Amino acid sequence: MKPFSHFCMSVRGALRNRNFGGMNHNDGKPMTEYEAFEALCDELAQGHEVVPMGDCDNFDFKKGCLGHEVEE
Repeated sequence: MKPFSHFCMSVRGALRNRNFGGMNHNDGKPMTEYEAFEALCDELAQGHEVVPMGDCDNFDFKKGCLGHEVEE
């Protein structure tokens, strides 16, 4: 077995740097800059420090991906 971790994004970092590129709605439609800003503010309001950049079934919103074991 080999360890694997998913990428995550710092909510505060994205807000500070205005780095909203590539954020999409659940249906895949790109978010406007305003929609992305609001979505990130909502994440902070929920106490989330980081958000996943993709699907992860072992994610902590303070620490990020907690890791996975994958077959080599």
